[in-house]
Amino acid sequence: MDFDETPAQSAVREAARALAGRFPEEYWQGIEAEHRFPLEFWQALAEQDLLGIAVPEEYGGAGQGVLEVAIAAETLAEHGAGMEGGGLHVAGPVFGGTLLTRHGTPEQKAAGLPGIVTGDVWAGAFTEPDAGSNITRIRTSAQRRGDVYVVNGQKAFISQMAMASRVVVMARTEPYDPAHRSRGISLLAGFLPSPQVEVQPMAKMGSRFMDTNHVFFDDYEVPGEELIGTAGDAWAPLYDVLNPERIVIAAAAVGTGNLAVRRAVAYAGERQVWGGPIGRHQGIQFPLAQARMDLAAARLKVYEAAWLYDRGRDCGIAAATAKYTAAHAALRAADAAIQTLGGAGYIVESGVERHWRNLRLSRLAPVSDEMTLNYIAQHDLGMPRSY
Repeated sequence: MDFDETPAQSAVREAARALAGRFPEEYWQGIEAEHRFPLEFWQALAEQDLLGIAVPEEYGGAGQGVLEVAIAAETLAEHGAGMEGGGLHVAGPVFGGTLLTRHGTPEQKAAGLPGIVTGDVWAGAFTEPDAGSNITRIRTSAQRRGDVYVVNGQKAFISQMAMASRVVVMARTEPYDPAHRSRGISLLAGFLPSPQVEVQPMAKMGSRFMDTNHVFFDDYEVPGEELIGTAGDAWAPLYDVLNPERIVIAAAAVGTGNLAVRRAVAYAGERQVWGGPIGRHQGIQFPLAQARMDLAAARLKVYEAAWLYDRGRDCGIAAATAKYTAAHAALRAADAAIQTLGGAGYIVESGVERHWRNLRLSRLAPVSDEMTLNYIAQHDLGMPRSY
């Protein structure tokens, strides 16, 4: 892996830095207060060609990779956008872009990928209230009836449904077989809005820039030609969504952690107590220095995972490790920033406490800490399956 950025990567980083600088802290505080999607920011991403980074050139994109998407997500987050702006690449460039690029038919690519570049929002409907992380036990079904699949079932914790024009639904197209648990599950790319889809928003602790919902499918029809990959064999396309999702979320977390450190360092240099700036004291310096090193280490793992993905190599362990280490490093950084600011860090106007709340989700989603540790123990350490 070459640690020198290519000219294209440097251009992505500079474009992301410049765009993030156009949206001040007051903008993001308004998004938080209004509980709304940052539409103006999303439109700016499209205008600056930052949504089509990994879309092939023949469909209007830049033809780069997930590594460049990670660079954009990290840079946007670090220079003011936090998880709100850095994590948005999941809602289109990943759920639609990487999925169609690797597993779409020529017709699906021609129909779907140009819209990714210009700002179509995609949602992913994978998780169910009873199955949780055990996705082999999902109950949502999709029955083939003539030219369509008819979807029935319930999903939970599904985000961006309010803005999405497409939704990728994971459903059983064959009955559950205990002897072959992973067989019979398919991915379908449906269209929104639809009267056959009921959405019930959830109130939540953070990440208020995106809606999160219970979703109910009642005879929801998806054209048969919108099956992604092979019927009954969703695993390859699914992990070509889940691994980039983990990489992008991890990159945004690293950037958000560094944003929190930046603000803490600036405050520590300005805050005068006992005859000088508080930043001269080791009790202030050490937690921020530790946070910086942890973030730097996590960033390397994020880039490695993206590098592996772009080369078509197995990146599962690297992506899981990147997401876990980035989530924890960024949370510690945000906590250290709050502690540096003291009481001011607990106040909304500081713009720091929001980042802690938004980052806390990354220990739960897109995969929990516990399931990540299970995965690493089994697939990296070779230990017996524990669940």
